[in-house]
Amino acid sequence: MSFRTLSPEVLMAGGTRIMQAGLEGGKIVIVYGKPALEKSANLTVQVASWSAQNPILAACAVVGTTGTIILAAPGLATGPVLSSLGFTMNGTQAGSAAATAHSWIGNIVAGSAMAIGQSAGAGGNGLVIVNGVAQLGGAAMTFGSAGLAWVKAQL
Repeated sequence: MSFRTLSPEVLMAGGTRIMQAGLEGGKIVIVYGKPALEKSANLTVQVASWSAQNPILAACAVVGTTGTIILAAPGLATGPVLSSLGFTMNGTQAGSAAATAHSWIGNIVAGSAMAIGQSAGAGGNGLVIVNGVAQLGGAAMTFGSAGLAWVKAQL
């Protein structure tokens, strides 16, 4: 069935029902949205106040959470970094930091940092190494910040 076979009355009725549903959705947002917005604003003020009073613990919370995310999903960190350096699926991007480094180095030796970066950017075996290093960094961030928070709590 196409729109050409529908009568104008049927199209108008369908459009009216869609518009009514949108208005009902708007009423729901007005009723429930305002209290939710007020609660989130209050929570934000409380978090900001606590962070101002406990800057070391707040920093530990941010660093620890970031480390946990990198530990669980290293590609969230390594993908953008590799891309911004110029290591892409199609090879080294012209004019990038990777291209500049490649021009200084000359021939790339297998197993070197440059070769691993190129492999990781192309989605090869180097990605395992890069993601593993990122996960080690994430673990260090997580456990280091937890240790610092524990020491702070003992003082």
